[in-house]
Amino acid sequence: MGSATWAGQPLKLCYVDDRSGVAADTGIQSFNGFQIAVSEVNDAGGINGQKVEVVAYDGKTDPELTATFASRCAEDDGALAIIGGNPAAPAAAMIPIASEYEIPYLMLSAGTDNLTDMPAPFHFRVGPRNSQDAAAIAELVAKQGFKRVALINNSLPFGTDSAHAAEAALKASGITVVIQQTYDINATDLSPQIGRLRSANPDVVIVFPYAADGARVLRTLQQQGMSVPRVVARSALLSTLRDLAGDASDGVLIPNTVDMQRADVKQFFDSYGARFGEAQPTMYPVLGYDAAKMVLKALAEPDVQKALAQDELADARVAIRDALVRNGNYQGLQGRAGATYQFSAERHHGPPDQNWFVFVAVTDKGKHLVAADLSTFKPGS
Repeated sequence: MGSATWAGQPLKLCYVDDRSGVAADTGIQSFNGFQIAVSEVNDAGGINGQKVEVVAYDGKTDPELTATFASRCAEDDGALAIIGGNPAAPAAAMIPIASEYEIPYLMLSAGTDNLTDMPAPFHFRVGPRNSQDAAAIAELVAKQGFKRVALINNSLPFGTDSAHAAEAALKASGITVVIQQTYDINATDLSPQIGRLRSANPDVVIVFPYAADGARVLRTLQQQGMSVPRVVARSALLSTLRDLAGDASDGVLIPNTVDMQRADVKQFFDSYGARFGEAQPTMYPVLGYDAAKMVLKALAEPDVQKALAQDELADARVAIRDALVRNGNYQGLQGRAGATYQFSAERHHGPPDQNWFVFVAVTDKGKHLVAADLSTFKPGS
């Protein structure tokens, strides 16, 4: 493993994510948030006088290409850490690279539950697990008094795993799932599944889709006159789903980890809008920002600075990993006010199970997300 002469040289961080493939929205927004954090540090003079340099690669939602870029970050670029990983498969492809080269890797919104199961020697997750989304939805449904839940999900692991997690959480709250339907993600006609949902007479529908199929579910619900309250998983935070669904998405509630009631969150999105254009208040820009801030904080730690002064890249990477654990209760922009990440030596998954999610509602034919008015989200509404 190589070393680098750091005196007077920039500190390199790598960003590897999808910025032109099917999940480009997530990668672009997270990268923009990442760049804001780096700019804040560089504009203030850097870290101990050293500027931070970003090396960015577009993984195009391709696991092999993403892994190749991660290897390049570790071996050729001399990066101190890797940030990225919104789609689950490319995110998972970087885990063996992080372990092999012993380079810290902070994955973003990849939600597959087991990605940070121990051992996870050098990788950390900044975004929530799929099961945390499902539990938050189940908690909301129970709190709002719903009793007859319909679940519908696509046939990919995200859909099936999330539906199973939601069903278990609902059962634990004493709520009946009156029907559960799974559909092929490429199916163009969802009327049979929606017809069966309608016949079950639920008082709320919970959907675990990806973008295009989620829009088809919402449009078919509208076409069949199902006007019961609807909750859609985090995929509805992406404008693609809402653009395709149009007014069929209006009124949908979505779990989010960004609380716009927080002044610091509002300030961040104001800065984001001034630099990159308006963005709806979703987790994706914040994930890139928080991940960068954690790594930048670690770079300033004495053990890291000592390794850099001695031109020991391998030691610096280990020291960054250790600093991420040591600073594990980091308070970022995700979560409700007062909530913190919960990293530790035994836990490399940051988001806690409580006080992390808020809900947003879709308005204006899918164009905008606003704070949900839960007083109107009731059975029969």
